[in-house]
Amino acid sequence: MADFLKAITKTLAKEGGSTITLDPTDRGGLTKYGISQKSYPALNIRALTAQQATDIYQRDYWDRIKGHAIPSQAVAEAIFDTCVNMGVSAGSRLAQAVVGATQDGVIGPRTLASIAAMNEDLFLAKLALVKIARYAEICQKDPSQTTFLLGWLLRTLSTAAL
Repeated sequence: MADFLKAITKTLAKEGGSTITLDPTDRGGLTKYGISQKSYPALNIRALTAQQATDIYQRDYWDRIKGHAIPSQAVAEAIFDTCVNMGVSAGSRLAQAVVGATQDGVIGPRTLASIAAMNEDLFLAKLALVKIARYAEICQKDPSQTTFLLGWLLRTLSTAAL
């Protein structure tokens, strides 16, 4: 079964680590370790520690996707990273689309079984494709987000089976 500690190390690095950002085109606003003020308005983002960020990611992302119950580390990390980048519901719906499950945004026993039954490389490739389509849709709806497109694509390709 997948290991959260392996996944979080990679995700914290992708999210910029302890660097504080306040990009006017980033909808999340003030951000550190990928944790945004918009998502956590009561949290002092500037004082956020790596351990606090790790706890948030485990509770609000990994546990919600039941990452520990996914047999493939690579697949669990890809779904987790998608949810961190897009939100748990959107990322879960994309994973469900890949396996042909009902796209309700909640990973449950049926989705987990479908994920476990699918070839790892095929899952990762299909997830990459649906993510790229989603990013294109985001940029089409809001051209200001194209500034993030290359980063999103590189991030997607880093978790795809090549």
